[in-house]
Amino acid sequence: MTFPSPIEILIKAAPYIIGGKQIDIAEILGLARSGMMSGEGVLDEKDIALLTLKKKLGAVVVILGTRDTGKTELAYRVAEFLDKPTFAISPEQKPHPTFIQNVKIVDMDKIPNNSTVIFDDLPVYASNRDYNESIVRAIERIIPMVRHERHWHLIFCSQSAAQADKYVLDCDMAFLKPLGLLMESIERPGVGKIYKDKVNQWFQGKSEEFIKKHAYMLSRSFEGLIAITKVS
Repeated sequence: MTFPSPIEILIKAAPYIIGGKQIDIAEILGLARSGMMSGEGVLDEKDIALLTLKKKLGAVVVILGTRDTGKTELAYRVAEFLDKPTFAISPEQKPHPTFIQNVKIVDMDKIPNNSTVIFDDLPVYASNRDYNESIVRAIERIIPMVRHERHWHLIFCSQSAAQADKYVLDCDMAFLKPLGLLMESIERPGVGKIYKDKVNQWFQGKSEEFIKKHAYMLSRSFEGLIAITKVS
């Protein structure tokens, strides 16, 4: 993707307003630098939806898709764009970009307000039932607080919505990648219908590389296929 010059952005973005306030030019430049902005030099509906997400005090983002479709990289990209202190809760404790700090589920209460927290495929790796139930209890307790007290942006990655707690599905934005070949039969009916009606056709017959670099974005103001670049 190519991006407009800072001067072009400054000129063409000036009229845009979110929530009664003019968009901060620094946020627009950050959107362009992050690789999440359209390349025409004008904010489109996708850009406005992403900036609206960023301006929220707290929000829930869901990323669905089978293994090896680039969910984690997308989570990193969204976190980088949100530009808050970022923490990741991952049973594998795998390496993350330098701006992301690993934490354990038991230390979740130590995460400061005004942060982004990535839950990376917890339902997939947490095979121990007691551990799984502790995750569910923690999520149920924390989600009602993210928008009003914690001011967290939560990013949940999961192989399907069937594996996600119902509280997670009360999200502000979703990014959808292909499900596993046999997962649609156990998917939640409402989510399965979204895949059938809106998502699957974009990925049918596409290469693994294409799938990793794209996602179907769903928000209240925009829905459609988007391209994804790696974190800087």
